[in-house]
Amino acid sequence: MRKTVIIGTAGHIDHGKSALVRALTGTDPDRLKEEKERGITIELGFAHLVLPSGTLAGIVDVPGHERFVRTMVAGAAGIDIVLLVVAADEGVMPQTREHLDICRLLSVRHGIVVLTKCDKAAADWMELQEEEIRGLVKGTFLESAPIARVSSVTGEGLPALVAAVDRLAAGIPGKDASRLFRLPVDRSFTMKGFGTVVTGTLIGGTVAVGEEVAIHPGGSIAKVRGLQVHGGPVERSSAGTRTAVNLQGVEKEAVPRGAVLCSPGAFTPAKSAEVFFEYLPLVPKPLRHRGQVSFHAGTTSCVGRILLYGESAIPPGGSGYGRVLLSEEMILSGGDRFILRGFSPLANFGYTIGGGTVLHPKPPPRKGAGKTVPDALPRLRSADPSERVLAAAEDAGAAGSTPMEVAVAAGLGREQARDLLKRLAAEGIVTEASMSGKLWHRSAVSGASAACGQAVARLHDRDPERAGFPKEEIAALFPVPPDPALLSLALDGNRSISREGELHFLPARKPKAVELTSPLAIKISEIVRAAGAAAKSRGELLEAVQGICKDPRAMDKMVDGLARAGEVVRVKELLFHGEALQRIRERLVEYLSTRGEITVADFKELCGLSRKYIIPLLEHFDGQKVTLRVGDKRVLRKGK
Repeated sequence: MRKTVIIGTAGHIDHGKSALVRALTGTDPDRLKEEKERGITIELGFAHLVLPSGTLAGIVDVPGHERFVRTMVAGAAGIDIVLLVVAADEGVMPQTREHLDICRLLSVRHGIVVLTKCDKAAADWMELQEEEIRGLVKGTFLESAPIARVSSVTGEGLPALVAAVDRLAAGIPGKDASRLFRLPVDRSFTMKGFGTVVTGTLIGGTVAVGEEVAIHPGGSIAKVRGLQVHGGPVERSSAGTRTAVNLQGVEKEAVPRGAVLCSPGAFTPAKSAEVFFEYLPLVPKPLRHRGQVSFHAGTTSCVGRILLYGESAIPPGGSGYGRVLLSEEMILSGGDRFILRGFSPLANFGYTIGGGTVLHPKPPPRKGAGKTVPDALPRLRSADPSERVLAAAEDAGAAGSTPMEVAVAAGLGREQARDLLKRLAAEGIVTEASMSGKLWHRSAVSGASAACGQAVARLHDRDPERAGFPKEEIAALFPVPPDPALLSLALDGNRSISREGELHFLPARKPKAVELTSPLAIKISEIVRAAGAAAKSRGELLEAVQGICKDPRAMDKMVDGLARAGEVVRVKELLFHGEALQRIRERLVEYLSTRGEITVADFKELCGLSRKYIIPLLEHFDGQKVTLRVGDKRVLRKGK
């Protein structure tokens, strides 16, 4: 497959960026009537160039006017090589400086300084301009970059510039196609006979004709009708490529610039993100806690407010951690770069005040947020993928996370994240619950296990005559109800807690066995047996035994004894006779063995019971590993 790179122009207005692209490629990047009339670039322009080595370069031409820096940032997202354009007859100007800082903050690593309009300047004047440029780029990624003197009018220096770009492109690794598919949209239009077409730089993964993609914001699903790369149709496009996507079944208004195409179910829009950022030295005043900014990421932007962690203010030239509260939902991933802009221009510069890296695209609530830097954030900034995966899993706490959520937070592909999680699971550091697909760090399981021990002890204190307690009663004593899968892991992991059937207890606190041949035991058993599939609730049973027992605690104790003996089975708040429940189970297994799956409505018809019984019974059989819930249906577990 042919190697591809993305080249972006940068520089002040009227310094010859579009003319340079036109001279290099033969394509005029200014396509709008207004651009041609005014002689300035307003929208992003695109062209492509086949380099001497065969590498295919997509070129993004950005506007230079300060009013269109938002558009410039959208175009700079995803570029591999920047051509910093400086006109020989004018030299370094405000947007030259601002665009250079934007490229640096977006982590562009490679570039060439292009001194244009050399046909309009004398040699000694160009020497002075190059000296000023060297001062500008000192300490940046362009410090050792070549300065190419060119004229888009005469063609002077263009072959040498192309050769320099080709040499630079040879050392640039390709984008990671294993990461999750994502394409920030920078242009959307309707093409007669095709419908909606969007373009953008594919920053992760691959996309193929016939696949479905999610469109955010909104989350609607569209099918890829066709793909083009540099004007030619392709069946598949990979990361690092400028791609045009023909979408089926969606209007262009639903996919404006700033929208994101991504893998369905992979990304969740969020209105906050935790970040590490740099604050530019030339800003005249510190960035205060809760300071308002304009937040730019990918091809979109919105107003944000910065909550600083561990600091009340960040001085000019400083850096720090914080949380950005966004006015609009965005699709972000760990490792994404962003730009911060202010609302008033800086002297001889522009509006850009800083930028940085997204560390957590959907952060959890933080207790005491702002006082300290959360432990996870420096680890999520690590260059080691395994450290980022571990930090994301641990930071989820008792809420847990899915492998996909870990992959997005760590900025990795699905398979790489899954492999690292398998390694952590083999080491006992994380545990994944098959019933929910979520995983927890061992610290979360350990904390929940300790809480379970305390909860069971409190239940024994409250009802010392009861033999044990179901999960529901234990969960009710947690400050926040735990995830059912975490509760199961926690109970199984606490060696001080024993279990008989559905009841959990501390062995030292278990009361003596009850007499199952007593009149009360016999009466309860008869009532529950007679009820059959129409099980009794605790309240109904208490009312039914009023003639021989008026003490609810005595009845509960007897029910516990019958439950341990298998005579009575608790299903949520219902009491089934063991034989009746077994018959229901046998009918369900027989149905699933022949039909393959069952819905709630099907099960209701099968049993002839109301929803009061149906949902608890289905959840009971899920918990007993008889059935597995898949969406809104149940299937038979293997081996049943």
